[in-house]
Amino acid sequence: MQLGTRLLLVGALLPALLLGAALVVGGVALDRILHASVDQALLSQAAVEAVSLFDRAGAPHLHLIDSPLDSSVREFAPRGALYDPRGRIIARYPEGADVPAALDPAALELQPTLSTAVVDGVPHRVVGMRVLATDGSAHGLWLAASLENHDAAVRAYWQVTGGAVLVVMLALVTIQTVHARRLHRRITALGDHMERLRAGDYGHAPPPDPARDVLGGLRDAIAITTTKLAAAREAQDRLLADAAHELRTPLTAMRAGIDVALRRPRGVDELERVLAGLREEVDRLAALASRLLDVAALRAAPLDRVPGDVAKLVADAVESALGLAEERGVVLEVVGAARASAEFAPSVLRQAIDNLVDNAIKFSPAGGRVTLGVEVSPGCVRVRVADRGLGVPAEQRERIFEPFERRDRAARGKGLGLAIVREVAERHGGRVWVEPGPGGGAVFVLELPDAAGVDR
Repeated sequence: MQLGTRLLLVGALLPALLLGAALVVGGVALDRILHASVDQALLSQAAVEAVSLFDRAGAPHLHLIDSPLDSSVREFAPRGALYDPRGRIIARYPEGADVPAALDPAALELQPTLSTAVVDGVPHRVVGMRVLATDGSAHGLWLAASLENHDAAVRAYWQVTGGAVLVVMLALVTIQTVHARRLHRRITALGDHMERLRAGDYGHAPPPDPARDVLGGLRDAIAITTTKLAAAREAQDRLLADAAHELRTPLTAMRAGIDVALRRPRGVDELERVLAGLREEVDRLAALASRLLDVAALRAAPLDRVPGDVAKLVADAVESALGLAEERGVVLEVVGAARASAEFAPSVLRQAIDNLVDNAIKFSPAGGRVTLGVEVSPGCVRVRVADRGLGVPAEQRERIFEPFERRDRAARGKGLGLAIVREVAERHGGRVWVEPGPGGGAVFVLELPDAAGVDR
């Protein structure tokens, strides 16, 4: 069953049926209530008449006849008749009313008996009972109340209430039909878009949906996800293309060296030089493959974060880099907080800090200084790595974190170190950026949520 049909059944037809059932139940209940009201009025009148039939010295009489309100109540008062022991009419109300010509009191009960009969072509509720006189003789009392007003009230109920319910049902079906079709279109559009995503088509956003409800929010979330998937696909394609390009360069160099070596007989010294060059290119390929595996592992593996001290991790990274810094003639300096608590994956975060330190040493001039600062701010911990190099142009400050992007295209390297730093930062719920140094050079800032920020 289609969604639109299900929505129509549940949202319109089922409520309409329940409304119709409530209408029928209400009609039956009204009919019974009105019947009970007529019966109670008849029984009350019969009780009054039975008590006072013989309260006069003369012949038995009906008090309805003597009522001073006779002219006011005659239109809706019950008609009645009184019968003597032989079943003959003694009195009737109103005068000339159509009542049974004879009624044997012996056929009646001492308790009133209710029934329905047609009198003058109109349904009436009838009560009959036997009333004993003071001398023990039996008389018959017959009273009948018209059901014409009752039937008119029930008809009015069915006409007015039934018409109103019918209008409400039609309006409900119409509104729900429009609503169901609109919901069906919106959900179908999202479903079609998800099918395109499953097929690998990330180039189209889901159809616009101006409604500010749950579906509208879902559409916006899917649109954002589609954009991220498209960016991820583009980054993946770019990574593959860049990786192929980076791999092609050392492979081409290796092939050229081998071709030159094979072109004519070579001496041992020449072959050793060729093999040394090949070994260098192989090392370059191995390092590149290792970095590519690092990027893939970071994106695929879950992070096992534990509480720790970021400041100590920075100090360890500086100690490990002292040899490289001394070789390059660069001074390393640590400033800032002595302790900075956060939750992080130690080996992964250490790799990111090592990359920043190595990058800063590589681009610092001989005799330069690399400063590592640890800052603790509300909700976050920042690691700042500042060098005294040439800095990063403003137009490259975002692109430099892409895979295979380098601060200096002439420099030899894999171009993956800063991409790994950004991946580590984002996997920890943080971020990384670069800004110009106060005295020249570049300052790379790695920001992580602190221990309290992780809990929030």
